Amino acid sequence: MTIRVSQEVEKSINAAVQSGRFASVDDAMDKAARLLLRQVEQEAQEQKMIEANATPPAQAAYKPIWEVADDIRKTVPAEEWAKLPVDGASQHDHYIYGTPKRPAQ
Repeated sequence: MTIRVSQEVEKSINAAVQSGRFASVDDAMDKAARLLLRQVEQEAQEQKMIEANATPPAQAAYKPIWEVADDIRKTVPAEEWAKLPVDGASQHDHYIYGTPKRPAQ
């Protein structure tokens, strides 16, 4: 197989081979072809999902932080929430660091 690339790309590939990053030009081109094929496959999968009206996997895995926090909150039993002090927000220094409680405002 003969592959033709621009002189700029050829110089970059040769420089990468000479620097020791790749064992040979063939090795560099094999790696480049594998990366290209992986990208083509990923784009094909994303296109299939778009056509099927689905959300791509990268977007499906993303959750805003408030949803993550809400999911965690839901795993805590109600009896554990009941153990928290009612003035926990206003007296957080007392509960975290052990400082004296401040006067109620």
